[in-house]
Amino acid sequence: MDSIRATSILTRGDPQRHGRASMLKLFRKSGNILGIGKYLEDRMLTTDNSVSAAEVAYIAGVTDKDINRLVDDHVLPHALWWRDRGRRFAPLTAPFATFYFGASGDLTRAARIRVIATLTSRLRERPDFDEFLSLSDRLADIDFDWSVSQASITVFLATFVKDAAQRAARVTEAARHIVEDPEILGGTPCFAGTRVPIANVVAAAEGGMPIDDLLAAYPFLTRELIEDAAIFAKARPRAGRPRRLDDVNPELKLVRSKVVRRARADA
Repeated sequence: MDSIRATSILTRGDPQRHGRASMLKLFRKSGNILGIGKYLEDRMLTTDNSVSAAEVAYIAGVTDKDINRLVDDHVLPHALWWRDRGRRFAPLTAPFATFYFGASGDLTRAARIRVIATLTSRLRERPDFDEFLSLSDRLADIDFDWSVSQASITVFLATFVKDAAQRAARVTEAARHIVEDPEILGGTPCFAGTRVPIANVVAAAEGGMPIDDLLAAYPFLTRELIEDAAIFAKARPRAGRPRRLDDVNPELKLVRSKVVRRARADA
């Protein structure tokens, strides 16, 4: 295959429109070995170091719709997201999202995009780019200039990054106490070592049940575990429709079913 044909395939093969496997297959089929190397070099995100839009949104303090808007509106550099059975994002997206939406009243859209693009380009030149992508807890020990100057304005994002890293670490800590095991209630998120779905506790707490009553109802619970459950439910919500009660708790049996209709007014 001549170089012109290979180059055109590389250009048409947008990593954000195709999955990783299909992109590699495309390059191999075309015989574009250089394309494979460049693709692997550019794509530093994997399933292990990327998260869902919902999790990034929780870390950033925005909505998952806001996070997806960053892609749809061509704000987020390709190095920070990819498509693998849905969009996946680098945790580093979070501080950029907080900045982008928070500074909308002070900076133009173009200026905010330039800040994000400048910092991303600067980070990609570093050999420890992966540490930044994942908001590693080692970032506090890494010297990096989070400021970008434009005309007479200098924007500092260090505080955004620090806050996002702390929230990301809190999600990771919460996840250590929760399991999603297909052998336990079909993979429903449960407190580790139990068959108690976190959704039950979160719903009770949000419904106004006193914490002391929850602790009495579930002796293994602590206030910290209740907080972990609330954080996990927000950061990693389950996709799809809510499961039926008898699916979650198969040991429960329906005793009686009754339909109550509103009484008709007297004629």
